[in-house]
Amino acid sequence: MGRKAVEKERKPLSEKQKVWLGKLLPYFYEHGMQGPTMDDISSYLGLSKATIYNYYSSKDELVHDALWFKLVDLERFRDILFDEELDFIERYYEGVKFFTESLNGMSALYLNDLKVFFPNSWASVNLFREKSVENIKRYYELGITKEVFKPFNTDLAAATDLIFFDMMIDAKFLIQNRLRVNEAFEEYFNIKFNGILNK
Repeated sequence: MGRKAVEKERKPLSEKQKVWLGKLLPYFYEHGMQGPTMDDISSYLGLSKATIYNYYSSKDELVHDALWFKLVDLERFRDILFDEELDFIERYYEGVKFFTESLNGMSALYLNDLKVFFPNSWASVNLFREKSVENIKRYYELGITKEVFKPFNTDLAAATDLIFFDMMIDAKFLIQNRLRVNEAFEEYFNIKFNGILNK
């Protein structure tokens, strides 16, 4: 039921909409979506409400398109993981680096508002997370087949990557551990591929 609704055919965004949504995402990260009214949103974008309503019949639609715009961008992660022009390990490095940097700034307030007040949008987040885990797992399985990696539990490895991604949008975790996203990624990559043992 939820999956079908999320994967339905979507009308392509106009260039104008992409500009608006790109500007709106940082605003939503900071203020959430439940608090701001359409007046606040139109004021922030420097547009009339009538202009916005020409494209969106409700705030729910606007919120969902902003999220979808972000998720479509994050799909590049999959393309990098399976880019045969890149060295196999470089694919993981570049893909996960891109993914973690793209999550930077996404706030707990934003995610909580999606979960509580915009359940259809939250269903898209969950579906995207499932697909991301499947893609990472496929990458690991391919690495084992190509004998780049020794055999290991790919479900467990993909699950640990997902936990890492979740930590990268947890501002509290980053602050408590005095980490910036790019530093955390480098540390994670080194642990994952170089290990922690002295050789």
